[in-house]
Amino acid sequence: MFSGFQKSSDSHSSPAILVALFFGSLLLSPRPLAAVEWSTLFTAQDVRDHLSTEQGRQGALEFCRKMGITKVYIEPFRDGYQAEEATLKAARDFFRQAGLAVSGCVTTTGIGKPSSGWQVAVCYTHRQNQERLESIFRFTAALFDEIMIDDFFFTDCECSECAAAKGALSWRQYREKLMLQMSRERVLGPARAVNPRVKVILKFPQWYDLFQDRGYVPDQEVALYDRIWVGTELRDPSSDEWGHKQQYEGYFLYRWLTDIAGAKTGGGWFDPYGTTPTLYLDQPLTTILAGAPEVFLFHYGELISPEFRAQAEALALRRRQYESLAKFVSDWGGLAAYKPVSSEPGDEEYVFDAIGMLGIPLAPTARFPEGARAALFAVHALEDAEFVPKLARFLAAGGTAFVSQGLAHRLNADPRLPTQASLDLEKDHYLKTLEAGSGKLVVFSAALPRLTYVDAQNRVAQLTPELRRALADLRNQVAEFTVTSPDAPPRVAVYPLGGRVAVVNYTELPVACGLAGLAGMARKYMKVYGLDGATLASDGATLRLPPHAVLVVE
Repeated sequence: MFSGFQKSSDSHSSPAILVALFFGSLLLSPRPLAAVEWSTLFTAQDVRDHLSTEQGRQGALEFCRKMGITKVYIEPFRDGYQAEEATLKAARDFFRQAGLAVSGCVTTTGIGKPSSGWQVAVCYTHRQNQERLESIFRFTAALFDEIMIDDFFFTDCECSECAAAKGALSWRQYREKLMLQMSRERVLGPARAVNPRVKVILKFPQWYDLFQDRGYVPDQEVALYDRIWVGTELRDPSSDEWGHKQQYEGYFLYRWLTDIAGAKTGGGWFDPYGTTPTLYLDQPLTTILAGAPEVFLFHYGELISPEFRAQAEALALRRRQYESLAKFVSDWGGLAAYKPVSSEPGDEEYVFDAIGMLGIPLAPTARFPEGARAALFAVHALEDAEFVPKLARFLAAGGTAFVSQGLAHRLNADPRLPTQASLDLEKDHYLKTLEAGSGKLVVFSAALPRLTYVDAQNRVAQLTPELRRALADLRNQVAEFTVTSPDAPPRVAVYPLGGRVAVVNYTELPVACGLAGLAGMARKYMKVYGLDGATLASDGATLRLPPHAVLVVE
């Protein structure tokens, strides 16, 4: 059995898909994941195209039965279109009578004057947009006791109206102030005035390193909203269009937002875009490993379409196996990874996702990990004005700080740190370990996270002997504090789950690897769960994982 892991501080026609949404009571700790539920969305256009007739509703119900969906979200508004009230009510009552839970949803796109930036968003300084936003939520609250907001409730507008209203504030300050005002005065207040029972959920998008540029303020919004949702969308990692996303991203974001929101974190939401059926299945797998008790499938109209039907069918075949996996998911651990709220990434955008794909498990936190024995710090940490004094105290207490190359360069020669040595890496060096007071600084090169990158030709960087040694050394030092794999190739992720460990091979090739970790950890393991042919070798120590397979051992 494994023990002693460092834990995070909180813990458009025929099959549509899964979505499991769990809503805990306000700021209690989230319960361990023992089961998973599935839900899906009918967009406003789906309501018009698929739910306006009895035949269409019966087809949608059949899809839900096939996918194991027990909750549906019915959307009155998206992309400038508002569904007819009579159709919304008929669909709502139909699903309720069929025994499904029913909630509402709003996507704040096409409200009116668009943003001068990403035009999928709108200008919230514009008075008519504000009034339209309020009317949409009043209309929706009269129909549903729960409303989810899709992740386009942001602004990046820099039009003349916004510039005049901003005044002396920075764009970031103005956008945060504006969007919090919109939440209070144009969404929550009006919705609750119409329906005092209504609960409103804010879904956060997966591009967490851009929150501060678009008016998202997770800690303050968590306090305002009844619950939050997490975008755990993953894409083809070789896609230029989708930004070469790492599959670990959904896990990192879900755990980070749970650290902020506790049991207000309801579930994970993903879609079929930028995926093959195989890559699509990485999404429910990673969402469940992150602890989402409700898995939300976007959206019915797409999942029954010829373009994405294969993704839905693949999930229908796999669903019960994922439900079995959920029984082993709890007690998440890893190396504390500090990302303050609204932190700027500098040139290290999404570096945490890449590190997780090196087989180095992370326990994301928005608060400085005061009591941790070891922690990971990147450029994001500089958002904390007291970061350097906190780091100095952390080192003085004997902590080990794993520091990204970008952050090390910015900290170099800071007299407040308990080391006089240069933190910068010498040319062609990939790792440096320094004594710092009673603790240690471990500086790692940007070339190591870069090993997880997949280019448009589906190629990955090759491990030179020097990079191989540096990666092995980094993992060896991490293994003093949490479980890792000493020999897995990049793009194999390790997930500590209390007394168990899940390992996922996100590569396109079979992998054989071992585990290393805390002193006294067992050298032989027992398989408790395997998928896609994942097995434990007869030596009890070698994990064999086909492409995109998962194995859980204890």
